[in-house]
Amino acid sequence: MAKKNNTLIYGTISLAVLIIAVIGIGFYGGNTETSETEDVTIMMPFVMNSEWCAFYTAINNGYYADEGLSVTMLYTSEGSFGSVKQVVSENVDFGYASGDSIIMARSKDLPIVAVYQNEHSDLFSVITKKDSPITKPSDLDGKTIAIPGPGSPPDIAAKAILKNSGVDYNNVNFVPVGAALIPTLLGGEADAIAGYIIHELILQGEGVDINVWYAKDYNANFAGCSIITNENTLKENPELIKKFVRASNKGFKYAMDNPEKVVDAYIKNFNPDAEKFRDIELEYWERLTNEVYQPDKYPLGQFNKDQWTMTQDTLFDLGIITKKTPISEMYTDEFVPK
Repeated sequence: MAKKNNTLIYGTISLAVLIIAVIGIGFYGGNTETSETEDVTIMMPFVMNSEWCAFYTAINNGYYADEGLSVTMLYTSEGSFGSVKQVVSENVDFGYASGDSIIMARSKDLPIVAVYQNEHSDLFSVITKKDSPITKPSDLDGKTIAIPGPGSPPDIAAKAILKNSGVDYNNVNFVPVGAALIPTLLGGEADAIAGYIIHELILQGEGVDINVWYAKDYNANFAGCSIITNENTLKENPELIKKFVRASNKGFKYAMDNPEKVVDAYIKNFNPDAEKFRDIELEYWERLTNEVYQPDKYPLGQFNKDQWTMTQDTLFDLGIITKKTPISEMYTDEFVPK
């Protein structure tokens, strides 16, 4: 990938993340709203970006409208916790959240249920600069790792990687820096960061050589992101869930088959400012499709009980949750298209 302007990419994206308290900004698509159209909201756990291309596609291509739904996408600066919180309080109909966040919520008896899982391989990771003296996770003993926030998926993944590498992560200094992971690493304020695919792509775009250690390669392939809803919605309006999941599933299918088309449509119709990062947005979506969603290996929407069990066991062993709950209460596959 060609090198981008110094600091422009991570500076702009970091700024965007810091100001994404855009709960209230929505985008509509499909047919013109009528009295028979049902308004629906979904809370995304992060800033507007190509990771949500399946949902943008379901709007752009009229899949939601075909189901009689007018969908508004909202965004939180609080990650999966923000999505969970809004679904629990029933401020939104649906959310998008990581498996570990769902398990943590269920451990506190919060009434959320996953209804469609599209992520199957965990690409949260620990990232260092290749020119650093750290060449393996065990070298991080006594060092500093920058994290978005305590209890976030990258934080949990980093702790699991260290634990499974024989490192007591209590000896590691975890520093919450919010959206400033990349400036913190490049500025030498941390020895490593706990990040995701997008951080790899931005660093590589800046011409930085990196080491990346994925949680999935250290016996921590946690349950990934799923569409979630409130238990009350599950009981009172299962038809809404069926419609939303069916349309979203069509969005995933089309978006994974047509990466360039959907990324260009996302930029044109939702986020014109992302045009300057088009190469990164496209590579991000393609890597998600090929490495995280893996449609050739996993049926769309499918849940993996063993993966959820392992995720809960690891969270318990790390002391992140203090009690286990039945896996059967965390998700339902009754709405997953057969």
